[in-house]
Amino acid sequence: MALAEFTFRYVPQLAVKGQALADFLAAHPCVEIEDMDYFLVNTLSLFPWRLYFDGSRTSNMGEAGIIIESPQGFRTGYSFQLDFDYSNNQAEYEALIIGLEIVRELRINNVVILGDSMLVLKQLFGDYKVTSQALLGYHALASQMIEDLDEVTLTHLTREHNSQANAMAQLALGV
Repeated sequence: MALAEFTFRYVPQLAVKGQALADFLAAHPCVEIEDMDYFLVNTLSLFPWRLYFDGSRTSNMGEAGIIIESPQGFRTGYSFQLDFDYSNNQAEYEALIIGLEIVRELRINNVVILGDSMLVLKQLFGDYKVTSQALLGYHALASQMIEDLDEVTLTHLTREHNSQANAMAQLALGV
């Protein structure tokens, strides 16, 4: 009888208070990473992203196609209509520059750039000189954007192996 006044009664908790969560985390510390940005950059830099680009020109317009592939293999395609009178090589440079702008916006610093334009890639490698006045600005901009990245690999593909970027460029024609 003396203990009857001390009965247990269950009362469900309606919400977790923020202070309770903070107290729990303070009582159960985990290993802290000092410089999270350094950790993420160095971990992700082991697995480069891939940028496929292709540009083309028809009688009335230019097209640019871009494929961005994540380290996990997920691909995103982009198609662009170029509304100026471009040469085929200018369209290739435009596609590359647009792809590099997307890479910059995504804050990707380790990328493999793949394209089927031998001229553009050889000029970026430094194997060919840029003799066309029309390409000088494109080359300078693309070179600067590539220099701003941490790790870059330039790779030439055959047209057959760059078919998805080519399909994205051709898709712009139908838009």
